[in-house]
Amino acid sequence: MHASDDLAAAPPILETTALSVLSPRGASILVDDLRLQAGELHLVHSPTTGHSTALADALLGLAGAGEVRFLGLAWADLDAAEASLDAAEASRLRSRIGRVMSAGNWLENRSVMENLLLPLRHQTVLAEEIIRQRASELALSFGLPGIPTLLPHQCSESDLERAACVRAFLGRPKLVVLEQPIEATESRSFPPLVNAVQQLRRRRGSIIWFTQQRSLLEEPGISADRRYRIAGSRLLQLEATP
Repeated sequence: MHASDDLAAAPPILETTALSVLSPRGASILVDDLRLQAGELHLVHSPTTGHSTALADALLGLAGAGEVRFLGLAWADLDAAEASLDAAEASRLRSRIGRVMSAGNWLENRSVMENLLLPLRHQTVLAEEIIRQRASELALSFGLPGIPTLLPHQCSESDLERAACVRAFLGRPKLVVLEQPIEATESRSFPPLVNAVQQLRRRRGSIIWFTQQRSLLEEPGISADRRYRIAGSRLLQLEATP
């Protein structure tokens, strides 16, 4: 079997069927069936951070009704595995997902460095020095002088935005979910973000990127495979990129 045949036979990175999500106001949002293949980027225009978080939670099996499959396995099956002898395998699969959350999701009593490194310490057999080196290299690529050693509340909003991106892309994830990561395209942090996205795609990883900026859907440097917008009570796919 050729490598191209293996890719064709592989399950999608993420796939939804009849998914519905509660919006921040309590109304249901129906999601057109989504199929995210390896190496793809899907952009979602979302009116608020609350909508983005609700949709992201549903795609990651934390909320919503319907079925969502990650690497061919339904989240419901994965939850069952976590309660059985397959807990290690379930944890390994979840560790392959990176996320930039709208709310930040920082442990306030830990330095930003600890926030970045703690998940990887439990998910890899790599030596501490190698983990720190990779985190430092990624931090430098986002314009940080290194991994921030201050507590989250002691850092600027800009530094926390970039550190959140470092955390999401650290460890070569298979899927990254971005909730309004860096919205200003004129920001010095925007090109490094796009570069990290494209590098992940070249490694056959996939990205779902939520944005409140409608103009980002047409940003030429992003080259999204699919684009979506929330229209009333539905998440609708726009025209597919040829």
